[in-house]
Amino acid sequence: MEWYGYYGIAFSKEWGMKKRIQPIQYINRDSYLCKDFSSAFQKALSVDAESQTNAEKSMKNYLLHQLMYFKPYSGRIKNRNDDKIKTKCFTDECEWRFVPDVTKAGYEQVYINEEISNASNLYEFSNAMNGVAEISLVFTYDDIKYIIIKSNEEFKKICKAISEMETNEITKNLLLSKIIIWENSRGDF
Repeated sequence: MEWYGYYGIAFSKEWGMKKRIQPIQYINRDSYLCKDFSSAFQKALSVDAESQTNAEKSMKNYLLHQLMYFKPYSGRIKNRNDDKIKTKCFTDECEWRFVPDVTKAGYEQVYINEEISNASNLYEFSNAMNGVAEISLVFTYDDIKYIIIKSNEEFKKICKAISEMETNEITKNLLLSKIIIWENSRGDF
């Protein structure tokens, strides 16, 4: 919470696994695994796309997909709460990641183009996929395990918002029962 903020929606691991969400692999930059992967990745990328065999294309796709689930063991990052850049051990996050198969919607899984690497272009590409059903991570209110908010004051606001929702009373009560107020619960986690 001290790094990313005091708000979240949590789901069960079982739900995530059914939705094909995958725990990521934290990589020690000095490990043999990292060096072997880097070498294989460089070789795969150096193969001319026009002359590559099906096996080479499959290997390149596999390596690109695997890369989407890697994260360094630690690194320097800006803390959202105090805007200071600090060293963080990323394994503390126990992160799971959803990487949809965007080829189902007509996109390339990976675009390699230095001209689109600026933030506004990447944001535009990412938003182009909003609401595309075949690649979206869809959930219902029943799927939510916890709703995490920061304060008791915000609890009043979320209770009002839930009471105004166009859904049945059982669903509203169920959502209210899932709320964790961080300022009351921080010592419990």
